Amino acid sequence: MTVGLGFGEGDEGVAVSVRSAAPAWSYSGLIWNFALRDIKSRFKGTLLGWAWSIIVPVATVIIYSVVFSAIFRAQPPPLADGRPGNYAVWLLTGLVVWTGFSNTLNTAVGTLLGTGSLLQKIYFPSYAPVVGSVISSMMQTGIEAVILLVILVAIGNVGIAWLSLVIWIPVFVIFVTSVTYILATYNVYFRDLAYLITVALQLFFFLTPIIYPITLVPVSSHGIPVRALIEANPLAQFVESFRSILYGVSVPSVTSWAILLAWTAAAMGLAVLTYFRRGLDIGEQI
Repeated sequence: MTVGLGFGEGDEGVAVSVRSAAPAWSYSGLIWNFALRDIKSRFKGTLLGWAWSIIVPVATVIIYSVVFSAIFRAQPPPLADGRPGNYAVWLLTGLVVWTGFSNTLNTAVGTLLGTGSLLQKIYFPSYAPVVGSVISSMMQTGIEAVILLVILVAIGNVGIAWLSLVIWIPVFVIFVTSVTYILATYNVYFRDLAYLITVALQLFFFLTPIIYPITLVPVSSHGIPVRALIEANPLAQFVESFRSILYGVSVPSVTSWAILLAWTAAAMGLAVLTYFRRGLDIGEQI
């Protein structure tokens, strides 16, 4: 059965078709319309618009660079050819991964509650608006990544290892999408979850080697394997592998790839389980 679904005022008047018993890929048009709606509303009413996608990360890099490289004298690893490291570039390499993850969670975790009125009126899979929101967030992250690539090319830090991004990017996107869907779904049932995520992200930022090299973390402290605990953080694995590819211009080890794939498979499996256990009738819970 095909049903016309029109977004109301504030949703740019987008019209899509929904099939109540269709395979997942048949909802690609619906997902893209959710993404377009989110993209159009992201910077709506602002003076600079999408320029904020560049201004915010650049300002963040400048602030952290001044604090940690000029004041605390943090020493980044050398570039791929052995030249002295550049802290601002090294930092931006980690921030691209982190902001892609954290911004997606912050913007998409409330997506199902935001589309509650539509979910109550007509059936469409609960993952559609979440995936649409993830796409719009990842497009912003893509802008930051392009800036990073331009900088790396400008300083001559380029190599064949960059081709491994063809594998790294989809693995990262699937991981982020899976985690986001799980949290967005449970946020419908436990409304405090969105606030807990905000607090948790602040903690995880400092538990992820973004502003400091992992080598500065002690192997153990008071009998606690501190470095191992930080390396167990999936975001640490994604940041370190991304830096290895772009900043170190080297392909991550087989062990690193195996860890990334294991985390992604676990997240995707849990997301599928969440969909069938909690997501099918989620419109009734809103």
